[in-house]
Amino acid sequence: MQVTLQMIGACSLVDVVIGLKERQFSKAWVELDSERAEHAPRVFTSIEMVYHVTGDVPKKLVERVVAKSHEKYCSVSNMFNQSVEITWRVEIHN
Repeated sequence: MQVTLQMIGACSLVDVVIGLKERQFSKAWVELDSERAEHAPRVFTSIEMVYHVTGDVPKKLVERVVAKSHEKYCSVSNMFNQSVEITWRVEIHN
C-alpha cells in the first residue's frame, strides 16, 4: 500500500516537473497522507496530496498543471479516481 501511494505521488509529480519545464524552480516534491478502510480489504478511502515547489513560479500555473495531471495524464491516480477521494493543494516557496 505504501508503494502504491508513493507511485501516485511520483506519477503526478513527474507531470508537474514536465509542466514547469520552461520555469525557473529549484525543487519540487509532494507530501502524501491517506486514510484506509477499517476492515479487509483495507483499501484507500482518501488521499491528500500537498505539492511544494521552490522557485519563482506562479501558483495558478502549478495548480493548472496539477489539475491536468489528475484529470488526464497521471494514469496511476486515474486508476483510483472513481473509488478514492483524492484532494490536493499547492504551496509555493520562494
